[in-house]
Amino acid sequence: MKQTRFVQNFRGSRALVCAAPGPSVATLTAILPKLALVPEIVPVQPGQQLVLPDARTGDILLLDGDLVLPDGWTSPDGTEVPPPCPVVGLVGSEAPSRLRALAQLGAKSFLPKPVHGGSVYSALFLAVNEFNLTTRMQSMLDELHDRRRKRAHVLRAVVRLVQREGLDGDAAYDRLRREAMRARVSVETYCQSLHAAGDDDEDPSTNDRRRQA
Repeated sequence: MKQTRFVQNFRGSRALVCAAPGPSVATLTAILPKLALVPEIVPVQPGQQLVLPDARTGDILLLDGDLVLPDGWTSPDGTEVPPPCPVVGLVGSEAPSRLRALAQLGAKSFLPKPVHGGSVYSALFLAVNEFNLTTRMQSMLDELHDRRRKRAHVLRAVVRLVQREGLDGDAAYDRLRREAMRARVSVETYCQSLHAAGDDDEDPSTNDRRRQA
């Protein structure tokens, strides 16, 4: 795994502040521009469940745990989805239920209320970099699961070569790997493409030459 590069500068990022008007919002409105962020106050209705803002990549959400929060992020069709951006929880009450609600929405760091300006950067730094790490790890897991799923196509292609040409398993795999490198794709993706095209009964090198013709 490559060494992690930490984000230290938030220049130009939009900071969505979901909190009831008060001293904490006033402090954030004053401090965030000094950290090169663009604050945007999201209107809230006290006593009513918060409608999460339409956050996008590059945003940072500062979310008040004293609001009535939803259980999680969802897509337009109601499917549960991961948080779209880093989340900082604003904590007035340290009741476990409030902290759990913030954590379920993706909070990776917390600011106690009333917010003090000197603690804002640390909370942003932790939230952004933990979010990036989690996103990167999930991407790696998704890639591993995808490659594992495609392994069935590799096994099928290896067996075909063994049966057709009398190669041993290692030699058959090496041939497929060379053809995949020539096509500049992973061996799993290459073998999947053979199967999808109905070509896995033929010599992979023949298929590759046919595609280039």
